[in-house]
Amino acid sequence: MYFINKATQNRHRIVLKEIDGRYPAQNLDGLADAERLGLQKFFEMKSKTDRGEKIKTLSIRKMYELFIDEEKKRISDVPRGGITAARWRLLKSQGIHYIEYVTNKEWGLGKTDRSAIHLMDINHLDGYFTYRRKTTNKSDKKGRPLPRKQTIKAELFNAHRMYELIGVRKRYINKNQLPIIPKEQLRISTRETQDIRRSMFDVNEYVALERAAREWYIKGISRFHPKTGELFGFEKYKRDGINVKKGDLNYKKPIRRSVIFGNGKSPRALAQIAHRKMVYYAMRITMETGIRIGTLANLRWSNIAKIPKRAKRDEKIYKMIRVQPEQGKKGEYYEIPAPIGEFLTEIKKVSKFTNPDDLIFTNQMNGTKWSERIWHEGLVDMMIEANLADRNKESVNKTMIVKSGKQCSWYNFRHTFITWRLNAGMSIQEVSTYCNTSYQYIMSNYYHADLMDSKMIDNLELGRISKTFNKET
Repeated sequence: MYFINKATQNRHRIVLKEIDGRYPAQNLDGLADAERLGLQKFFEMKSKTDRGEKIKTLSIRKMYELFIDEEKKRISDVPRGGITAARWRLLKSQGIHYIEYVTNKEWGLGKTDRSAIHLMDINHLDGYFTYRRKTTNKSDKKGRPLPRKQTIKAELFNAHRMYELIGVRKRYINKNQLPIIPKEQLRISTRETQDIRRSMFDVNEYVALERAAREWYIKGISRFHPKTGELFGFEKYKRDGINVKKGDLNYKKPIRRSVIFGNGKSPRALAQIAHRKMVYYAMRITMETGIRIGTLANLRWSNIAKIPKRAKRDEKIYKMIRVQPEQGKKGEYYEIPAPIGEFLTEIKKVSKFTNPDDLIFTNQMNGTKWSERIWHEGLVDMMIEANLADRNKESVNKTMIVKSGKQCSWYNFRHTFITWRLNAGMSIQEVSTYCNTSYQYIMSNYYHADLMDSKMIDNLELGRISKTFNKET
């Protein structure tokens, strides 16, 4: 049936069916049923138009469900071919925050999620910032209120996109009915952005991390209980000494024990040891290449090739990584020469999956790609063993509290590589090509110039003659 709204000249196409979902039969009896249903629907819609009501309506809850279904169709493993499953879960969570804002009676709008979207005021998002801060009522380790402005801003843009993708495109509302995103409270300063971005490791931190991983982590030995995170204790002095007595605790020598499953000989235990060694060499590879952790996780043995002869480097030490478009973030092919031959050889010694089509970092229990948990817990264990972080005992999952206050993840190694290469004199154009990123992005996100460094000050004095400097430069 077609119904034309004479006031707006809009035509609506309606499929006639019974309350229980049955369609009229394709016979004379069905024709009578169709006429009955058509008259019912006509008078229902005529009454709505006479009262000035909108014929085609959509509730907030239904809009959210349609939006999530549409976004789920975009999930793809191909770079720039859609969104990841993790991104979809984030969008789903952001949508729930918006619905809770609509229904919250204390700080939100106090409406029902069955409210029609065309009846929502275009300025109804003005109170969202206050709602999120008041209902969260938490601060980070530096005392800054949560959630951060960047988080709230992303949630607001997602809510606006729901209205645009479902409401406007499916003609439930017009463009001039889209909600307006407030800007006054969401202005993000450069200082706020820099305070929470990922940081690089300094030399002492990386040396401590590498040493702890090499000497203890890859052997499955730790100072901490794997479940409680508590110290096993400290060794005791075996004889009297200066200011110490026999039997006193030696706080310089913590007790270390095996944290590997069972007696260390079961398939699960052997897989744990193999994974620990592979995590360690993954760290070494990222520090020699600056490769993105997502790209590293997707590499296969077929991506490793001999370094060309024109490079004039030892083929046993240097290898070339050929990153395929589908393996990288930017969807581009690029090559990385790096001294990682020794690390790859060690990985092959412990891995059961070394065929050309096998992933380099493969779960030794089932042959699948490493999960996020293996990557995350590996970094956490190494950081804690190196005394760079403490176990977060309030968290259900294995997480850490970094002692320096830095935001720490596997991307810190890429960040460190880029900064160290630039400080060593490598040009920014070479670094950007090597790391498959733009030099503008490097300057805004990665590079940290230490202006107090003596080398930096020497460069500042180039070409100057001054009694203050007491030398000719």
